[in-house]
Amino acid sequence: MTSNIHALFHVPEGLEHVAARDIEESIKDKSILQESTYNWEKKTGRVHLFGTVKGVSEFRSYIQEVELRSVYSVMLVAAETIIPIDTFNEADPTCQFISHITQNGNWETLFGKQAERATFRATFKKGALKHKVPSQEIAGYIGAAFGELYDEWKVKMTGFDYEIMGIWFQSDNVEWLKRLSVSDQSIILLLGLNIPIEDQKYRNRLFFGRTSLNPCIAYCLAMIAQPRPGQIVLDMCCGTGTIPIEGASRFPNTFWLGGEVKVKTLAEKGRGNVLHANLQNVDLLLSDGRKMCLRDGTVDTIVSDWPWGLRENSFQQIQGLYPKFMKQMWRVLQPKGKAYIVTQGNKLMHRVLKYDWCQRQWKVDDIVPIGIGGYDVYLFILSKCQ
Repeated sequence: MTSNIHALFHVPEGLEHVAARDIEESIKDKSILQESTYNWEKKTGRVHLFGTVKGVSEFRSYIQEVELRSVYSVMLVAAETIIPIDTFNEADPTCQFISHITQNGNWETLFGKQAERATFRATFKKGALKHKVPSQEIAGYIGAAFGELYDEWKVKMTGFDYEIMGIWFQSDNVEWLKRLSVSDQSIILLLGLNIPIEDQKYRNRLFFGRTSLNPCIAYCLAMIAQPRPGQIVLDMCCGTGTIPIEGASRFPNTFWLGGEVKVKTLAEKGRGNVLHANLQNVDLLLSDGRKMCLRDGTVDTIVSDWPWGLRENSFQQIQGLYPKFMKQMWRVLQPKGKAYIVTQGNKLMHRVLKYDWCQRQWKVDDIVPIGIGGYDVYLFILSKCQ
């Protein structure tokens, strides 16, 4: 007997289209997932999967086994509804409404036959929608309502068997609005079960820096670059080596090179992560992005997360770095080479790109807004001019 499922994947903000493609390529066992439709919105960090599965428990196990390198977390949805705006504007009615929806959720489909004395925890995420009731209090209402359904289950804040999740958001996605027959101002509520997957923060690394990129984001950047077999890809500000390691892991027939100016970061953290990842197609070197020790035209693609002037360095410092970085990138890239640069310094980057010499060297293909650590960040996709 088949079941319809709705799975919500939490992915890097602004890179939903990349993550959706990666998820679709990863979840390809037709004996598990028989039909599937993917839906996402830009800059939300959410990818929705609507599909038909042979068995929900088999799908849960499959999700935990398959490698989802662009995904932070996965939730199987038990209930989806709209919170009336007059209810949402009041504290107590909002909590009572969520409790009612929790008690009427399709939980049996997700759990099947489970142990009588399992443990659980309830979690709620507001996202960008603010409310007078704290998230912890809403989670308490969800937990209490769920506990009435499974009265032999016990609440346990750590080491629990199951995590009951809640999330609300607004959407301007046409397919979503048609699905629920609502307007773009409606508040959508989802309740479900979190599927435990490997913590991606620790993937392929043992050492961290203050500004180390999350491996999921680095992986998505490598996916966007799509280097061809035999090509050389450079990260000129590699830090602890996250981008080169994730890129080398995803594209084994390419070579990834990381350059870092700080000796301790490179020798201890970056090198340690490369050895831990045990990859043969990645290497790191001591290098200053202002004057790189590489011959002209030796690199096919550059993928790099530049200093933002926030947690490290200052805005005054990066003002002097960016023009020099641009000139060095143009020098070491092959003709028709491309650069994928992540920075929070949007205004500074635009100012540098308007310089006469820079306009002669670079063509801006696209500027993609993304979100990292609560900051509005931008991915600049540049092509080298002849």
